[in-house]
Amino acid sequence: MSYFVEFVRYRSDLTAADLVELRAAALSAVRAAHPELIDAPVLSQNEFGTWTDVWIYRTRAAADAANADAANIPEFAAFADALSGIEITTGRMPESAAPPFSG
Repeated sequence: MSYFVEFVRYRSDLTAADLVELRAAALSAVRAAHPELIDAPVLSQNEFGTWTDVWIYRTRAAADAANADAANIPEFAAFADALSGIEITTGRMPESAAPPFSG
């Protein structure tokens, strides 16, 4: 069995603190609506200002369901509205490679 991982790259004009706050609210709301979102353990900003965000779902179907419902989750919509230049790549992570998740 493996997890489904989304690697999301984007830009934002928000301060890091404001972006992190919006992301945290979005993550909580998405997780409440879609409990198969396991974790989003990584958010990093590179030297050119682009952010990389990693969201881990139990399955691809779970990720697809969450993405299809995104517009119905106000906290996620607010977060997404603050982003530009979004690029998403996906992959599979063996469960045996996963660290303990935050819950």
